[in-house]
Amino acid sequence: MTDRIITVTLNPAIDVTYRVDALRVGQTVRVPQVRSRAGGKGVNVAAVVNALGGNGFALALTTTAEPDEFRAGLEELGIAHRLVPALASVRRTVAVVAEDGTTTMLQENGFPACEGAETAITGALRDELEAGAGGVVISGSVPHGLHPAVPARLARVCAEFGVPVITDVSGPALRAAADSGAVLMPNSDELAELVGGGRTVHDLVAGGTPAVVATAGADGAIAATAHGTWQARPPEVVTGNPTGAGDAAAAALALHLAAGRDVDWPAALADVVATSASAVLRPVAGEIDLGARTRWIPLTTVKETR
Repeated sequence: MTDRIITVTLNPAIDVTYRVDALRVGQTVRVPQVRSRAGGKGVNVAAVVNALGGNGFALALTTTAEPDEFRAGLEELGIAHRLVPALASVRRTVAVVAEDGTTTMLQENGFPACEGAETAITGALRDELEAGAGGVVISGSVPHGLHPAVPARLARVCAEFGVPVITDVSGPALRAAADSGAVLMPNSDELAELVGGGRTVHDLVAGGTPAVVATAGADGAIAATAHGTWQARPPEVVTGNPTGAGDAAAAALALHLAAGRDVDWPAALADVVATSASAVLRPVAGEIDLGARTRWIPLTTVKETR
């Protein structure tokens, strides 16, 4: 299988990170360090795939205006990409990170996608799948102008090509994706919303979902599949910037899925947890601490729970 991982970002961003000594509401806070880069969850996934030795490829919507700061940012990061102009502008997100690790996120909703955006992104995805891919990750929010079911529809396109796909989405988009044949990757709060009313992760798997991998921050992650259910916990408590941890987890899992049909789920889950934790050590989403990841993978505790 190819190690080319296509990531789909429907609501991209310019991610700005402010490093401050402390966030004091109602006061002037000086910002001694600022970093800005092309972002959005799929872009972060592609960057981590590259850091892990894979071939990350970002497929995303972008602005119809020029100059395109988002496109320039991807080029600066060295991420191969294909962009579909469909937004009036690309939104900004701001992470305010204090010295004690406390992180405050300010996220713009973004601009509506123009008419024809779904057709254009679907056609672009088909083209890239025909060019070859080991896996696809569809992640992040869905902008106004697109139906919440668009990630699920894109996941079904991947299924037509026999390419494993992960959806890391929330709300109505997650509920729609539950019937798309994609591996679901919610956080613990999103999972609780999805399985409310007596439905369980095992019901999802029995209904055709290949796997549910739920991240739980400092508590690690669980994976429920037709072959069993496992829980993994990190070897130590990690403090820092958690904003890219879920994206790093998705990148690690995508590479395991791309390696072949017979996934070693305990090994994959240990990698997911260790890679996610290593991202917390980095000040900017889309980066990981490779040394910490290498140390933590064999120390991550994985137990079968079913």
